[in-house]
Amino acid sequence: MKPNQRLSQNFVKIGLILFSFSLQACNTTPKPYSQTPINQNSPYQSAPDESAPDESVSDKNSYDPDSPGEGLGRQSNPSTEGNHPYTNSRRPSDSVIIANPNANPTSVKIPKSPPPFASAPPKDRPAPDIIIPVYQSPLTALPFWNETDHRPALSAFKNTCVRWSGTNPQDMLSQYLPEYGTFADWKGACDLANMLPNTKPAAKQFFEREFIPVRPKTKNKEIGLLTGYYQPEIDVRTVPNAEFSEPILAKPKTEAVQKKPRGALSAKSSRVIAYGRPMDVFFMQIQGSGHIRFPDGRSVRAAYNGNNGYPYASIGRVLINRGQLTKNRSSKRDIENWMQQAGPEKSREVMNQNKRYIFFIEQAIKEGEGPMGAMRVPLTAMGSIAVDPRYMPYGVPAYIVAKVPQNPGDYVGTESGQLVIAQDTGKAIKGALRGDLYFGSGLRAGALAGVMKHKAAWRMLLPRALAARQAPIS
Repeated sequence: MKPNQRLSQNFVKIGLILFSFSLQACNTTPKPYSQTPINQNSPYQSAPDESAPDESVSDKNSYDPDSPGEGLGRQSNPSTEGNHPYTNSRRPSDSVIIANPNANPTSVKIPKSPPPFASAPPKDRPAPDIIIPVYQSPLTALPFWNETDHRPALSAFKNTCVRWSGTNPQDMLSQYLPEYGTFADWKGACDLANMLPNTKPAAKQFFEREFIPVRPKTKNKEIGLLTGYYQPEIDVRTVPNAEFSEPILAKPKTEAVQKKPRGALSAKSSRVIAYGRPMDVFFMQIQGSGHIRFPDGRSVRAAYNGNNGYPYASIGRVLINRGQLTKNRSSKRDIENWMQQAGPEKSREVMNQNKRYIFFIEQAIKEGEGPMGAMRVPLTAMGSIAVDPRYMPYGVPAYIVAKVPQNPGDYVGTESGQLVIAQDTGKAIKGALRGDLYFGSGLRAGALAGVMKHKAAWRMLLPRALAARQAPIS
């Protein structure tokens, strides 16, 4: 056979092969927005279910088994970053749903209107009396006052004043707590705060000039409880894989889907913002919000945007009841350590004991600004605190003396003073003299918040003129 004839026959063969491949492709109908599932033999099933933010609260401090609402902390443990019990195990499903994050996340501004309405304290747990001292001691007489950094509280108080600027001056901060006065009683302090630089001397002198410390006293005690929370920063993906398998869901479009329990929700239930590690996503839900980072460097805030209506169940309490943890060692870090050892199947079974589920919405991140608290102001690291607003109105300063961790793993802590502003709340923050200190964002903040749980002595700060109008009772 001549060379030209062989070459011609080879071209014919190649053409027939290509034609065959094209016919096979035409007979295959791809499913839109899906691809072959990753690791179909995984022990997990894609948990079976979009949206303007509401002013409901998150589950702050919700895994602490000893707090009144059964909860504590919201953190991704630095000691386990990159070493999660879910690697190489994801829930099997018929198809992989690609995440659809909002390309233009909303920018949130502080509304100039009254803070959210707070109900009255229950009759069997009344608000504490506010003890106005006969001889009004200055703030400088309080323990650790001169060593305290007052700048975070000044920044937080300025945010409070923005929120209060749209209120009726004659309205009370709380109709059930008249001792905290009207918005007009606080206007002078706000006017001055807004003119001040955020320096140590200015912040310290501002609070000393404008406020008087008063002592809250409950029926049975004068000492409260202080825990900590923070804003997680977690890595996410748009396509799930063996490690990043847990969907971060937007609020479902239908109420029926939104009301499903945790174990019945999946990537099919609602728009998927991103996929994270299951343990990271679970604890971000407890914290109420978080920074999520995509591989391309983009970062947005996953902000609280509602829940499924189920009450919170403490997985710390579950593990204690099962003998897996002890009451004294049931912090977030302890729970994560247990998950590391137990593995993915047992961990998911425990997490599903908490049927409550949190939905999110994307928000743009402003440098140095924390997530929006229940007061609808951005939280300030070490200057904002979550409280029960039935007992302490939003916006009010407090000075708290308690042991605070100085390093990750520091369960003992060092006694110090914290000047804070009430700007947030949580399902587990119940009762008088109960606070949850916001430590900020990131791994270190989370490590500190995760071991923060100590008794605390409280002083509320009232404007001088307001305190002077109230008759001394001690």
